[in-house]
Formats: sequence, structure tokens, C-alpha cells
Amino acid sequence: MSKIFDALQIAHGERLVSIQETTEETHVPVAVPVPGPSLLQSFSPFPLSRFYEESELLGLAQNIAARLPDPAKNVIQFIGSRSGEGTSTLIREFALTAAQHSSKPVLLVEADFNQPSQNQAFAIETKPPLDYVLKEGKALDGVISQVNGSNLFLASLSSKLLRSLTERSLSNSTDIWKSAREQFSLILIDSGPASGTTDSLAICEFVDGVILVLEAEKTRSAVAQNVKKQILLRKGNLLGIVFTKRKFYIPKFIYKFL
Repeated sequence: MSKIFDALQIAHGERLVSIQETTEETHVPVAVPVPGPSLLQSFSPFPLSRFYEESELLGLAQNIAARLPDPAKNVIQFIGSRSGEGTSTLIREFALTAAQHSSKPVLLVEADFNQPSQNQAFAIETKPPLDYVLKEGKALDGVISQVNGSNLFLASLSSKLLRSLTERSLSNSTDIWKSAREQFSLILIDSGPASGTTDSLAICEFVDGVILVLEAEKTRSAVAQNVKKQILLRKGNLLGIVFTKRKFYIPKFIYKFL
């Protein structure tokens, strides 16, 4: 089964974190993420708090793969509309799950300069940014860090590279991810919120797909629509919207029958 990564072959279960179609001009629909137990604590040098169940994240992977059926299209950006929506937490847990079920490594790229969190979460020292090796097609060994012997690797982008994307000083025909695509089954970009800097939106044109992360019952529909518009104006391939921090007002098991 040729999809983004091997995890899609075993995707199952109730999808409480889901991706929504983005072609409808209606009010923002709601998905239902719930707290769950830690499933991949062995990936980290210390126990990480986990908020999403494995089946939820594999369901999200399946939805992404359905929209990107070409396995070579494997660079996905996660972006929130504002700070505090849980984008970094969601992409971190998604990356852990993807890495656990993939035969090839997964790369998680830190691109949030105002509130970087990924290296701190894994207690890994930050290495020089990917910029040079990406543009020159060099080996990635000196700029990536393996997470505790797992199939997950960390890297970062610099604000300098993002400014070059914003200023369009890189050719539109240049695939800056070419060397990374050859080594990793999936490349996930944790970018800062759209409200914080235009740099995050500049990435949209240079990735294969964009996931918009919104906080349920907090992010206003008008804000979500505006970010969606900005992504599309930059020729971003908006795959859908994921909602975080949804609260249950009735017992969880009842949602299965709704």
C-alpha cells in the first residue's frame, strides 16, 4: 500500500482527532481530541505527557495520505492561527506515532522561532539549522538529532531561510527538501502561528501539504477563514483543519453513536 508511511496500513479505531475538508465556506466544524495515556514514552529520555491516543493519530495519518497519495509528497506543515492552540504538542505526538510505525525515519523540523519547544521536550541539544544542507543538497548528518535511538529525528530551520522564502529570493522551481525527501518517509514542519509572523505562511508554498490547527470553542470562525485565505493566496495546499482541546459534555462512549 503506497502511502505517506507504513502506519497507514494499520490505521484503525475511533478518530477523535480528525481532518476536515476545507472546501466548504461554513462555520468551523468540530473534531474531538481527548486526553490519553502515554503510548511511546520509551522514545524519550524522560516520560512525555501524552494527550492523543495512537488510533486518533493514525486516523489523522490516513486522512492526510488520502489527500497526498504520492509517497514522494511527504513534507507536511502544521500551522496554528494563534499561540496556545497546541500545534507543537499535536505535531510532536503525531511525529512519534508516525516514526513508531514507519520503516524509514521521520523528521520533525522546528520552525517556531518565538516559542521553540521540540528540542526542549526531548532534552536534545539544538544543532545548526538545516538551511545550508537543504540549499546545497549536502548530507544531513551534522544538522539532525536522533531521539533516543528511535526512528524519529529532530532538526530546525533558521529565520534567515524563512525570510528568503518570504522575500521569494529562492527560485519557485527549487525543491529545498530534495535531500531530506530521500532519507525520510515523512517530514513534519512545526511552524509558528500565522498571527505571529508572515514567515510561517511563507513556508506554505514550499511544502506538499498544510494542516491548519485550531483550538475548539476558542478560535473564531472569522480568524480561521482568514488564515485559510492567506494559505491559499500563497498557493499552499491546504489539506484540512484539525481541532484541539475539545471538551466532552457527555460520556465519551456515547459519541460513538452520534
